[in-house]
Amino acid sequence: MSAITDFFQKIQNQIIEIQTTINQIKTSWENFQKFWDLFFTLVPWEVLLLLIFSVILLSIFNSVSPKTPKANLTIAILLLSALWIYFWGLFSQEVSYGKVIIASLYILLPLHAIGLGQWVYGWGKQIYWKKRRIAPVLWDSALHQLSLDYHQLVGKAHLYHDKIQENRGSLLEELDRLDQSIKGIRSLLLQEKPIPNKNSEES
Repeated sequence: MSAITDFFQKIQNQIIEIQTTINQIKTSWENFQKFWDLFFTLVPWEVLLLLIFSVILLSIFNSVSPKTPKANLTIAILLLSALWIYFWGLFSQEVSYGKVIIASLYILLPLHAIGLGQWVYGWGKQIYWKKRRIAPVLWDSALHQLSLDYHQLVGKAHLYHDKIQENRGSLLEELDRLDQSIKGIRSLLLQEKPIPNKNSEES
């Protein structure tokens, strides 16, 4: 009798496990559907389709010009957008240019926002260091910057001694930095008030 009871208990446990598995699969599927519903609420499906074809076209462009992936992707998106508008006009009397532009901007804006951020950061960094060289506050920091720029110039001059013409752009940049540091030293020397240094600031 106990063997029969154990047998039916095992069957019942297996049925419960199957039901639990089915419920888990159902819950996972519902979560999957909710995710994609939310995703396509935020991002139009045209963007995903345009991105897929752009990646395919990008692989072709990268094989021709592998050093310009960002420009290649931009050209791919613009080309596909033009084709999209063209074929849409063939099969429909009204073409929604706004939908095509918005779909393109979903990809182009993040793509170029990173580059724009890097350019702004580099530009701000150049302005900061130029101001620090030309208008130093402390005598010690001005001398330290002058020493750094001088050794940087001399180091590159020795490095490029047999290829001066090919690297003169880099050497001219170092000369400009050194010239800015010299102007900073001169501006401190021309001050009528006492020149501050690190020790006087600390005291």
